[in-house]
Amino acid sequence: MHLEVFAAAEDRVDGQPPRQWPHATVAVYRVDGLAELESVLSQALPADVKVAQAEAARRIGRLDDTQIAAAKNAATGLAKARQYGLDRYPAIVVNGRAVLYGVTDLADAAQRYGAWLEARSR
Repeated sequence: MHLEVFAAAEDRVDGQPPRQWPHATVAVYRVDGLAELESVLSQALPADVKVAQAEAARRIGRLDDTQIAAAKNAATGLAKARQYGLDRYPAIVVNGRAVLYGVTDLADAAQRYGAWLEARSR
């Protein structure tokens, strides 16, 4: 079982596999991370374009590992969201096949997915 969670920074996600699937792998993508990084990088830039470009480049060079990891996570999440055809978040993708929108609780997602599978098999 593989769960991919697509959520904003303010969405609560624990990231632990649900009790129903203790061996599931879980990937959490904070899809708004690039917008947050852009906001930080562009804050109070000078009006002069060349000076602003130089300052932005300097700020990018000073990013720490945590900021770079968050940007990579967001970029990967956005690419995967596009691949899956997701049109909003939060969402959880189960095994690359089923999408549960509006959900960030992994136990709830497991329960809903199980109910969907059961209904489908009838």
